[in-house]
Amino acid sequence: MIRIYALSGGKVEEKGKEDFEKLTKAGVLWIDVIDPTESEIEWLKEKVGFEMPSREVMGDIEISSKYMEEGDSISINMSFVIHQKEGIAVEPVFFFIRERFFVTLRYRDIPAIMIFLGRLKANRTYVQFAESLFSEILSIEVDRIGDRLEILGKRIRSIWKQIFVEQSEEMIKDIAYYDELNITLRESINEKVRILSHFVKSPLINAQTKRELKVLMDDLSTLLDYTSFYMEKIDSIQNSLLGLITIRQNEAVKVFTVIATIFLPATLIASIFGMNFEFMPELSWKYGYPYSLVLMVVVTLSLLFWVRRKGWL
Repeated sequence: MIRIYALSGGKVEEKGKEDFEKLTKAGVLWIDVIDPTESEIEWLKEKVGFEMPSREVMGDIEISSKYMEEGDSISINMSFVIHQKEGIAVEPVFFFIRERFFVTLRYRDIPAIMIFLGRLKANRTYVQFAESLFSEILSIEVDRIGDRLEILGKRIRSIWKQIFVEQSEEMIKDIAYYDELNITLRESINEKVRILSHFVKSPLINAQTKRELKVLMDDLSTLLDYTSFYMEKIDSIQNSLLGLITIRQNEAVKVFTVIATIFLPATLIASIFGMNFEFMPELSWKYGYPYSLVLMVVVTLSLLFWVRRKGWL
């Protein structure tokens, strides 16, 4: 599906590809492509010189696959972090910038793009250059990453307090999820810093957009520091939780060990007097049974008193 947004004079009009030839050369054209067909890809190539990347290339991590500059066009392959009920998803989006054309190719709704589109339709954003669209979308995504990290920091502090009260399986799952989220956000930030470091050097980008992108790079560097701090904090929580679980298990093992040790002499006495050899003097003794019971109780109580005095139980 292809949607065309004509931006001129602070206004935006939504058009279809059948209206492309009627659009004047004044203003910027944003061509939003969602899960395109082969015919739509051919149309884009014919009209704006867009080359369709493969899904495999869109998933590569090399900078040569993330940022490409050829002649008067710039191609950017950037990932966006999306929260889902079943986990954390990383969705690639391909950007193509050439003169007044701005192409976004995606396979699902991207929150940052949808938010920007809402602002455009509300006439709250003035766009003069095609690359300014990329800057605006990226600015929204950086803000969303900052919000996620802020929430992540609160969750980490909350778990830090909870681990000293209880240690549960659900808490371990939460820590693993937050660790994965932090790592995913960190990878996304690193990717954006690498792309922008090349993008701001391009002679095809106007000076105003370059200034805006440099501010975003500073913001991303700050957010990267937060991910490093949260990574260390999560490691500390995991180590503390493991230590607390180990202590709790050791306490249980110690109790069972002490109990087994206390009743071991009584078991030994019962075993001795329970033997039925023919020449055992105690076998026919009248007071043998109560004597053995009293002996077991005295020995057990004596050991129990000694263990409690030592503080082992």
